Amino acid sequence: MSSDKLESFHIRFIGKNYCAWEFQFKLFVKGKELWGHINGSNLAPRDAEALSKWEIKDAWVMTWILSLVEPHFVLNLRPYKTVAAMWNYLHTIYNQDNSVRRFQLEYEMANFTQGSLSIEEYFSGFQTRWTDYSDIVYANVPAAALSTVQTVHATSKRDQFLMKLQPDFEIAWSNLMNRHLVPSLDACLSELLRKEQRIVTQATMEHWVNVSAPVFMAYAA
Repeated sequence: MSSDKLESFHIRFIGKNYCAWEFQFKLFVKGKELWGHINGSNLAPRDAEALSKWEIKDAWVMTWILSLVEPHFVLNLRPYKTVAAMWNYLHTIYNQDNSVRRFQLEYEMANFTQGSLSIEEYFSGFQTRWTDYSDIVYANVPAAALSTVQTVHATSKRDQFLMKLQPDFEIAWSNLMNRHLVPSLDACLSELLRKEQRIVTQATMEHWVNVSAPVFMAYAA
């Protein structure tokens, strides 16, 4: 296990992506059945032999963390001798579930548009920001009201996503919004992906028509 290369781990912690990094790292460690070293449910034993084995596993997880952060973070983590202490440090410093982080996400979402991105790339960026924002908001919502808030947010999320598409998709999203029953975001995304594929196919066909068109040349007598 110590030789794991983290092939499936695609997110590297750079300081501003803690929520996404934490989510994927947590799943990875749970898959290795070592999450107890981080959340404190698997404390260091007193027996010398058991402690030695525990320390080896703890070192594995610390090594994974050090392998998945930018180099300049490594020195900051050096003082911590257990993965739980290392994890708590990162969580305390970078998990900004507060008004500052919320304001930052609101600003990013307000200014985030499709631009030159593909539908899939645009949705990925939009989804990441919205998920981080929702996690902060929902943390302060009473359980009894959570379902209602989530329903309202789902509508707002869909509308914001559609309204910030490229002009090429204006007719498509307008048709979606004007339906008697407006589809969910997932259904809208599916239709937009098909629309994008048609646009790409049409552009490719037009390109080949232009390339293969006969060229007439006049020769001087």
